[in-house]
Amino acid sequence: MTTPETSLYEFMPYGAPELKEVAQKYMIRAILFASAIVILAFLTSYGGVELLKHKPKETSVIVVPYRELAAPPPLTNDAPPPQVQVTTPVAPPTVGVAVPVPDAEAPPEQTIASQEEIAQTTGSVESNTGGDQIVVAPPSEEEMPKFGEYVYVEELPEAITKVPPTYPDIAREASVDGTVLVQALVGKDGKVHDVRVQKSIPMLDAAAIAAVKQWVFKPALSNNKPVAVWVAVPVKFTLH
Repeated sequence: MTTPETSLYEFMPYGAPELKEVAQKYMIRAILFASAIVILAFLTSYGGVELLKHKPKETSVIVVPYRELAAPPPLTNDAPPPQVQVTTPVAPPTVGVAVPVPDAEAPPEQTIASQEEIAQTTGSVESNTGGDQIVVAPPSEEEMPKFGEYVYVEELPEAITKVPPTYPDIAREASVDGTVLVQALVGKDGKVHDVRVQKSIPMLDAAAIAAVKQWVFKPALSNNKPVAVWVAVPVKFTLH
């Protein structure tokens, strides 16, 4: 005799039918995913090996200077053998024997001729040279830089004696004032050898030049030696 519970168990399938239905689908997915991972790992390792094969290898190079290279050997054996220099025997030094000689006679006393006597005996310069006179050039003056030429100095000239300019009457009557800028060439002796006007006021230029020419400077120094150099000097004129 069967009960209702017994008949229910008889018609129900054994196990979990839901899991059995999706088990095959999940298994296929897992196999495909694992296969993809294996293929990707193989491709990665293969690509790394190929990159290492094409990587340039570092080689050490020893550079030998040209002067340390010896001459290459001859290509043929017909070259003559190197000649050996044979030193000639040197005779031993001999002992010199002093030979007495008679004393040299001293020359008689002589007097030095004067310039007049030399001229009388040799003749004038004009007669010997066909009338051309020999001119002895005087010693050259110190080399002066040209206007605007750069001269390297370590210390610029410093004015020691400044002579004030004389105000021209015509400029005073015309009420003309201002500053005249001049360039003075200061020599090695500290004196002004030349003056050039750089910023001009026509009525005051001459007075400024005359005043600056009387100035005395401490000369410029280059390598602790005095040198000639151009220096800018402003000369100011004021009515009050």
